[in-house]
Amino acid sequence: MKKLRIFLASPGELQEERNIVSLVVDELQRTIGKMMQVEIELIRWETDAWPDVGKDAQDVINKEIGDYDILVGMMWKRFGTPTKNAKSGTEEEFERAYRYFKEYNRPKIMFYFRVAPFYTKDLKEFSQFQKVLRFRKKLEKLGVFFWEYNEPIDFERRIREHLIKQTNELARKPEKSVAPRLFFSCVRKDIKRVEPIYEAMKAVGFAPWMDVKDMAAGQNWESQIEKEITSTDFFVPFLSRETHKGAYVWNETDIAIKHYKRKFNKRIFPITVRLDPVEIPPSLAMFESIDVYSTDDYQKFISKIKNLL
Repeated sequence: MKKLRIFLASPGELQEERNIVSLVVDELQRTIGKMMQVEIELIRWETDAWPDVGKDAQDVINKEIGDYDILVGMMWKRFGTPTKNAKSGTEEEFERAYRYFKEYNRPKIMFYFRVAPFYTKDLKEFSQFQKVLRFRKKLEKLGVFFWEYNEPIDFERRIREHLIKQTNELARKPEKSVAPRLFFSCVRKDIKRVEPIYEAMKAVGFAPWMDVKDMAAGQNWESQIEKEITSTDFFVPFLSRETHKGAYVWNETDIAIKHYKRKFNKRIFPITVRLDPVEIPPSLAMFESIDVYSTDDYQKFISKIKNLL
């Protein structure tokens, strides 16, 4: 069954609208979803994120919500709390979605501004509203067509109408071919550097696999690792100055190369990613490689995979 994920981004003051989106999505699942055999799921940080550690709280949320098909963003008086990468969590969520949309035409972006008048003597609240106005101007310059509404009841009518159109369009799109699978092999100390690449791969429609992300509780580690390696399309060892400390990376590499030799030109293909300028061992020297010394360069890796498909 096809699955459509809708992510909800807004400052906390719009709790009523956030609840409205939840009710509308539930309604669409019972109607459009059932009729078209599509699972429509709403993603909210309150229900789909859990306690963990990252660069900041927004970094944790970004990683845990994963990829999605539609971003629904909302603002009124408040812009939100600054994060490490943006002036608010909502702005960071928008910028992340917009970057992927420009590169890969997904997710779809639906942004709403409440324009009901209000009065305040609080300078901090006024400063927050100024940031909202600047953000609106930013969206206009980026070519984002957003919608205005006065009260939550107006918003409910519009968001229902707009989501029906978006989900209908996305549900009717033909299924893409099976996403290429990638087995990510790295040492524990490099996980934080590899995770952004993992998330980017998921966002563009690939199917990466990492033990720390995808291993289910209770699974036999050794047998599951070998099963994943021998059924993947790309085996991706990440090399860094720390790699020599992780013997299991080389064990996984041995399994992948042996399988590659047995299935030459079929299914599995190793591609080495260097996180640091280290020497590539002879066992991997004959295969494709790419340097991603900064996780900001993950686009090069995505392009490399696309060229090899």
